[in-house]
Amino acid sequence: MPVRLRGAASDAAALSTACAYVGPASEFANPFAAGDRSPSPAGTPMGEAEAVDLFAATLRGPVGSFYADHFARALHGLDLMCTCPLTVPCHADLLLRLANGPGNTISTSYSLEGPPMPHPIMVSAAEQLTAGERRRTAAREDAFRTWGPRSIDAATQYARLLLGADAATLEWQTLGLLSFEEHLQAVASLDTIGGQHLELYYSDQGGTESITLRVSCMSCPSQHVHAVTSLEQLGQLLSQTPAWALINPRKGGHL
Repeated sequence: MPVRLRGAASDAAALSTACAYVGPASEFANPFAAGDRSPSPAGTPMGEAEAVDLFAATLRGPVGSFYADHFARALHGLDLMCTCPLTVPCHADLLLRLANGPGNTISTSYSLEGPPMPHPIMVSAAEQLTAGERRRTAAREDAFRTWGPRSIDAATQYARLLLGADAATLEWQTLGLLSFEEHLQAVASLDTIGGQHLELYYSDQGGTESITLRVSCMSCPSQHVHAVTSLEQLGQLLSQTPAWALINPRKGGHL
């Protein structure tokens, strides 16, 4: 049975025609070396065994199988020499089994059937997906952290634009987290009078801003929601609530 030897190309030539040099710079050399980055998305440096496994996976591929047949024919019955120390995994062991084993099985001593080598475009796609997920995760985390302050700032600015300078006295609070990437919302409590609780709700969904007046019954589940379009229109809505007597007492609570 042919064996693996250690040496350079000149050493193989000096022995006899029964020895073939398969180390670096030969046509049988392993294009993958320990220390190279693996083709996985992680891209970690490979060890000797991983480099041999990757070479085996390459030879099992549709293109590599052509070379595997050539190597098997060219190296059959020959001792194989490489520069690798005999104490570390070497692709020469793989070539010995390929050229002399039953059925020319392409395997390593570490994995009889390793995974096929992925096509470079598959590796690139995986790396792109991983990078994209990292960007989206970072964006979601940033949106989550800033959602509350952004909601309050947006509500403050829009209320002042819609309702005038006195809207600056409104104390907006975050209402709760919905789809924080697109939907900002906040609430400002106005008063509780005559068993009714009055609140202003701000919403910005997909760039469409709005403020609504919500009148909730404190002793029943009923709730009325009205769109607020101006300060005057807000006054009209308030005139229909018990709060109007407190707001406009000079007229006895009537318009």
